[in-house]
Amino acid sequence: MDFSVDLLYTMEKKMTSEIQKVVKAVNVSCASEVTESTLMKLNKNPLAQIVTSLLGLIEQNVELCKCAAGKMDQLKSDKIADQKLLIELQQTQMNSVQETVKSEMKSWADVVKKNGNVNQRNVKQLTENTVKQAVRAVNEEKRRSKNLMIYGWQEKEKEADFEVIKAAKEVFDE
Repeated sequence: MDFSVDLLYTMEKKMTSEIQKVVKAVNVSCASEVTESTLMKLNKNPLAQIVTSLLGLIEQNVELCKCAAGKMDQLKSDKIADQKLLIELQQTQMNSVQETVKSEMKSWADVVKKNGNVNQRNVKQLTENTVKQAVRAVNEEKRRSKNLMIYGWQEKEKEADFEVIKAAKEVFDE
């Protein structure tokens, strides 16, 4: 017998039906009211039929439980095998990532090392003074990029900037 949930539901219905037959035969309202004294009131023939029917159901139920236990063991084994496979795959991926990281780190380290050796000969040593000079050069370049050149306008030494600004505003405001 193969285990399935449908078989389990079928067995439940059969057992419920047999319980209802016993309850009806001993003339009580529910299974919890069935006692030894209520069963003793039955004749031997109906009692024998009830016992035979219940024994058949018990045997079927025992077989169903064995199949269910076997199915659960199989599912556990399958799950463990799947988890082991998943762990192996994750380990393989981690090893691959580790190798990639190591090779990339080495290659970047090699590039820096090579460039560092070449550039140390050609580049000035980084000092506070060289940093200040670089900042000044950048600031000067930014300031000059904001200057306005008007072609055809004669630039005079220290010309009154006011006149230039006034002329530029007239041109651009219109």
